[in-house]
Amino acid sequence: MPVRRLTERSIASAALTVIDAEGIDGLTMRRLATELGTGPMAVYHHFRDKDAVLEAVTQLLFGEVEPPAATLDWQAVIRHMLCGLRRSALRHPNAAPLIGRFPPRTPDALAFVEAGFRALRTAGFDAAGTARAYRIVTAYVVGSLQFELRDYFGTHPAARPPEGSLSEVSVGRLLPTVREVGAELATQDHDQQFEYGLRVLLAGLARTCDG
Repeated sequence: MPVRRLTERSIASAALTVIDAEGIDGLTMRRLATELGTGPMAVYHHFRDKDAVLEAVTQLLFGEVEPPAATLDWQAVIRHMLCGLRRSALRHPNAAPLIGRFPPRTPDALAFVEAGFRALRTAGFDAAGTARAYRIVTAYVVGSLQFELRDYFGTHPAARPPEGSLSEVSVGRLLPTVREVGAELATQDHDQQFEYGLRVLLAGLARTCDG
């Protein structure tokens, strides 16, 4: 059987396969070597440690986002970027937390960032405004993904006071608005909520644009 030639990309791809199946904690250099059919030292030849592998995996997630069409306006470009990154994260929920840990670095990963910067500059944002907008939209998509994948609001105490618990009666008596609104937290659709937040975000950015 011919020896498989290892590259940074092939190792990162194998690592993503392991993470998809077993989670980030399930990935070790030895487990990765087994997935690749080689020994750990062959992996260490390309990556100094697990963190370096995880950073490379993150670049694959960013690289899954297709660059937007050149004909789109700036708001459509930002929408394309954020929705594309969300789709990538939802395809790989075990790896999704890495998006908030490692920034895009490789040319493939930075391609959609370049498109976003260019769209914002064309719209009239100066360099500082483009940087501010980028930080805002990045915080939105990363934060939204964390809440969505952890079902943060579905398990929020205000959303579902435990039936028969000591707090159940008190919530209704002392916190009627929390009880009323909290019930909505657990039932809202993730796709619709992401779209709503995106519309609000883009509308706010548009009001700050000089172009």
